[in-house]
This record gives sequence, C-alpha cells and structure tokens, in this order.
Amino acid sequence: MRWVPFLILVYVVLLVQTTVGRILTFQRTAWGTVGPDIAAIVAVYLALHLRDGLDLALATWTLGLAVDLTTGGAMVGPMALAYLAAGATVLKLREAVFRERPAAQMLMALVFCLLAHGLWVTVESLGLPPASRSWGQYRWMLRQACVLALYTAVLMPPGHWALARMERFLIAPQSGRSRGAWGRR
Repeated sequence: MRWVPFLILVYVVLLVQTTVGRILTFQRTAWGTVGPDIAAIVAVYLALHLRDGLDLALATWTLGLAVDLTTGGAMVGPMALAYLAAGATVLKLREAVFRERPAAQMLMALVFCLLAHGLWVTVESLGLPPASRSWGQYRWMLRQACVLALYTAVLMPPGHWALARMERFLIAPQSGRSRGAWGRR
C-alpha cells in the first residue's frame, strides 16, 4: 500500500462526500435523508484488491476514523471499528466472487455497508442516554442504514471503475522473487 497517496485520497473522498456528495443526497424521503457512503466504496475496492490483510486493516480503520471525525457523532471510534470489521468480512468473502463483475462489487458494497452502518447505528443507539433510547428510533436508524447500503451498492461499479484507474498510485506491486538474473539460477 502506498500510504501518502492513500491519505490524500481519504482527504479528497471525505471532502467530496461532505460537499459535492450532498448533490447525491435525497432529502425528505420515506426513510429520511439518504446519501451514499463514498468512503465505503474506497474501502470495498481496497478489500477486493489489497493483498495484505494488515494493509487493509489499517486502511479501513483510517477511513472509518476519518468518517467518524467528519460526521460529528456522539462518539469517535465506532465507525473506525465498524469499517475494520466490515473490511475483514469482505476480505474473507472476496475469494467467493469474481472481483471485476459489477454484481459482485455491488454485493460486496451492500455487505460492507450493512455491517458497518448496522454496527455504527447499534453503538450510537446504546451510547444515548437511557431516557432518549427507543426501539422505534433504533428501527428508523437501521432502516435508513439499509437504504444507504443499497444506494452505495448501486454506485459501487462506477466507483470501482474510477479507483481502478488510480490503482497503480495506491497499491504497491507485490514483492517477491523476480524472474530476473537472480531467479534463473
């Protein structure tokens, strides 16, 4: 993983998500305000293409922490851990799918977002004072997270296409034995 370009990408993605991404947000729907999670698209792409699990863990945790810092939630950290868990899940599932197929990309984005946002909604709900917690509010937030997951899954193939064009800047080539003069002995 090339960390400096990755950190620049994280900054740009969160800048786009918090400014231009508002154009993609639907207001006043039956599920409330719904917008895509552009950072999740980057996390799923990395989970599908990184070779090293440690690099993926650091990358997804970084993306989740950046999302936590920009959302202004009650706590900092739940989204970082949720992204980490969701990234590990996609890493385990990626061997069962063809990574370059749009349907597989959409499925992985759906799984990632359902897990990450479902965990985040649960932790945020448990962090509320007992007087303001309710099952109705929890169901509402969980339903909104499901719609967000569907919306993000629909945007995953174009996001995957765009990130594939930048892959050489983000993902370092695999190290190992070469077939050069040393490999012919």
